[in-house]
Amino acid sequence: MGLVDLEKVRSLVEPVTGQLGYELLDLRFLTEQGRHLLRLTIDKEGGVTLADCQRVSREIETLLEVEETVRERYHLEVSSPGLDRPLVKESDFVRFAGKTISLKTREPVVEYGGRRNYKGLLKGVENRSVVMVIDGQEYRVPFDLMERAKLVY
Repeated sequence: MGLVDLEKVRSLVEPVTGQLGYELLDLRFLTEQGRHLLRLTIDKEGGVTLADCQRVSREIETLLEVEETVRERYHLEVSSPGLDRPLVKESDFVRFAGKTISLKTREPVVEYGGRRNYKGLLKGVENRSVVMVIDGQEYRVPFDLMERAKLVY
């Protein structure tokens, strides 16, 4: 068993962030500079302030400790999506249609010459695939192949 069950953390944190008026965009457990980091990215209509991040951090810190969701010493980081906002849910890809995005797949996509990295204009979502245009060519990348995607500022 790993150091953290992210699905369990998500199931605990998402209702709390929702009650506070925030959307949980992303949740990651990382090791940076030799220390464990639990990073939550939140958003709300009108943007997220430092006070918002502090509020969410205070609310969920104790909950995570009581539930013993992480089996190792870690630092909690709550942040806003920033200019290079991660795109995670299907609704994100619909919402940001018309914007430039970058997308990376878990494995090479054979029909696109083994390509894994994409950067282009997001058209939207169709049949559980992200539809984007790169240099005039349309690409359709299935959601289940996506490793990560974000807006490009």
